Amino acid sequence: MINLVRKIRIFLVLLFVAIPSTVFAFSYNKVSALKYDLSLSDQTNTIYATPTSIYITQVTTQSTSLQKNPELWSKALYYYSITKLNFSDMPYNFLLDETGEIYEGRQGGVGANPELKNVNKAIVIGYLSNSSTLTTAASNSLFRMVKDLSESWGISSYKTVRLQIDAKEGSLSTVVPVDTKGDFSQSVKESLATWKGSSRENLPYKAEITEVVYEKSVVIGAKLDVTVKVKNMNDFTWLTDRNPIYISTKDGKESMFAVNGVWDSFTKPTHLEDMAIKPGEIVEFKFKMQPKITPGKVTESFEVMKFDKKPFTGSEFEVAFTVDKGKYTLVKVSSPQYGFANIRECQWYSCKVIESAPEGTVYILRKEADGWMQIQYDEDTIGWVVSRFMKRI
Repeated sequence: MINLVRKIRIFLVLLFVAIPSTVFAFSYNKVSALKYDLSLSDQTNTIYATPTSIYITQVTTQSTSLQKNPELWSKALYYYSITKLNFSDMPYNFLLDETGEIYEGRQGGVGANPELKNVNKAIVIGYLSNSSTLTTAASNSLFRMVKDLSESWGISSYKTVRLQIDAKEGSLSTVVPVDTKGDFSQSVKESLATWKGSSRENLPYKAEITEVVYEKSVVIGAKLDVTVKVKNMNDFTWLTDRNPIYISTKDGKESMFAVNGVWDSFTKPTHLEDMAIKPGEIVEFKFKMQPKITPGKVTESFEVMKFDKKPFTGSEFEVAFTVDKGKYTLVKVSSPQYGFANIRECQWYSCKVIESAPEGTVYILRKEADGWMQIQYDEDTIGWVVSRFMKRI
C-alpha cells in the first residue's frame, strides 16, 4: 500500500465525465477527462508488453478530504507519485473507488507497464479505500473489470499484492509487488469467486490501409517489392511480443507468388514482432512477390491478422500487376502423372533437388541439352529439370 500522507489543495472545479471505453465492456474515467498535467510524466522509457496477470492492491490515505472525493484522490495520487515518490507516472493502470467508479491510471493504456521491478507483464488495479473490505459496488465493478480484461487480453491469473517502493538516488523509483494475505485479500477472493480466466486474447482489432506501393509490372521470374502502411484504428496499443501481427493472403489461400525461403509460409509473406503500435500510429510492412505463371494481369488479396481466420477490420488490400514475358522463352511444368517436377542443382538425377515445382509453374528457359532443360527459377538462380516434364509456351 502507498499511504498518501500529504494533503493537496487544488483550487479547480473538475467536470466529472464517465467515458465508456470502446474496447472494454466496463466504463472508466479517462485521463483526458480527469485533466491531469500530463507534461509531468515521463513516457520515454515506457515498456510495452502483453499482460499475463492482474495485480490488485489497496491504496490508503490519511487525508479526510481525499477520502470523500475519489476523483480528487486519483488526481492527487498522480501528482504525488511523480513529484514525491519519483515515479515516471502513477504505478497503476486503473483505480477503483468505493462507489464502483473506475479511473484510468498511467498513460498508455493496458500494456504500458507500471514500474514493476522484475515484473513487467501485469495490469495493476488500485482500490482507493481505507477499509480492507470491498463495498458491494466496488466488488461488482472489480468483477466486471477483471472478467473483461482477462477475456480481452487472455489472462488466467490474478494476485493481491502490496506495492513496495524501491527508490534509488539519481534514478526513477520502481515498485516490487509483494504477495499479501489478510482481510483485503480475502475480500478480493470473495469478489472474484466465480471468475474464470481466459487463455486466449480476444480483442476487436481495427486497421486502415493508408498506402500500398509497388511497381505495376514485373518480368516473369523477377521479384516485386511491396510496401504496405497500416494504421492502428483502435484506442489500445497493438502488442506483438507474445503473438506477432502478420500479413496473410485473403482466406488463407496459398499464393502463386510466394517466395520460397523468404515468406513465413505460402500464405504469410511477413510479420511484425516485439513492437508496440500505439493508437493512430502507422506501421510499415515490406515483402516480395515472385510471379511464376503465364504472363498477363494478376491480382492477389491480402489481410492483416494476429490469429488465423480473424483478420483486422478494414485491413484488406490488393496487389494488382502485370506479369511481362520480356525477351525470354518460357516453359511450364507439364507432368500430369506426378503433378510436379523436381528442379535440381545440376544435369542429372543424383543432383540435389532445389525445389519441387507444382503443375503449371512457369520458368525462363536458358538452354536445353541431353534431355534436360536449364531454367531460371529466381532472379539470379538457375536449375535443371527433365525436359519431358516441361512444355514450351
